[in-house]
Amino acid sequence: MKILVLCTGNSCRSQMAHGFLESFDKSLKVFSAGTRPAAQVNPGAVMAMQEVGIDISGHKPENVEKYLGEEWDYVITVCGGANESCPAFTGKVKHRLHIGFDDPSEATGPDEFIRSEFRRVRDEIKEKFLDFYRTEIKGVTVLYFGSFNPFHIGHAAVAKFVAGLPWVEELCFVLSPKNPIKKSNTLQDANERWKDLQRVVAKLNAENPLSEEMTVQDCGVQDSTPWRVTASEVADSAFTTTCREAKFTASDVEFHLEPPLYTYNSLEYLSNKYPNKRFALLMGGDNIDILHKWHRGKEIIAKYPILVYPREGVDTRALCREKGAIFIDAPQVDVSSTQIRNMQSAGKDVSKLRY
Repeated sequence: MKILVLCTGNSCRSQMAHGFLESFDKSLKVFSAGTRPAAQVNPGAVMAMQEVGIDISGHKPENVEKYLGEEWDYVITVCGGANESCPAFTGKVKHRLHIGFDDPSEATGPDEFIRSEFRRVRDEIKEKFLDFYRTEIKGVTVLYFGSFNPFHIGHAAVAKFVAGLPWVEELCFVLSPKNPIKKSNTLQDANERWKDLQRVVAKLNAENPLSEEMTVQDCGVQDSTPWRVTASEVADSAFTTTCREAKFTASDVEFHLEPPLYTYNSLEYLSNKYPNKRFALLMGGDNIDILHKWHRGKEIIAKYPILVYPREGVDTRALCREKGAIFIDAPQVDVSSTQIRNMQSAGKDVSKLRY
């Protein structure tokens, strides 16, 4: 989902809207620009956003011409009243919207009054853009690909964690019957794994993925104001919204596609079959490190939001910054499917490791 917020100078209102949209949903690709960009973001806007825990000090005004050659899901103008002309955008756009606000940079008078104007407009931007987000933008369906050979408590921990994020609507396990880069002689029968995955999904849906309150660190949302997530709401944050109750599903789509079973092909098939869904890809830090080597891996990076959880021996945060992926600070459980298979072969009890 790509959104461009437009104003004249791209120094104040569009920058605040940009910051709020990114805080609402980490999977959105948000940009802002102006027809006559200012030299820097207005310090009053930076201050007002810092007060609600959002840092836009690293933003810089951009010229709208930079984005004319791209396709956009939404272009939103935020200019104000009758004395101000809104910029026109001539690029390819699915939806054009206008959500107007007064320009607080035009306020005159005592410093405290000027600061109050920035706060007033900031709060109006938050309210109206949150309403836009709730009504216009669907939550993300996160696709968790894997052989799940077998499914274990580590898979479950990551899945529950991601399903608890307020912008995740659905977490779908996509079972790979035959991974093109793994040896097939270690794989349990695909139909048996599918049957087990259906059992897992039923069990997950019967549990509350947010049975305890979680802090921002637990939720994996980094570099934002502290917030607390419960099963019903997100509170004490830059915004308050009802949490979508994420549900767990499973897909056997790769059972029906022509091999070799490449993730890119599965993503494209699902995107075409379900055009109204927003898909994101979930993977570990070890995979984001080599994603560019996958079949059409660079296109996956360009087209789909990628959520990445940490793995031992990999600087996952640094890789996310490098690749433009979303770091999800999910819990790490020291268990692997290979470990479980080896223990089973040795006749050891694995009941506490399987889910």
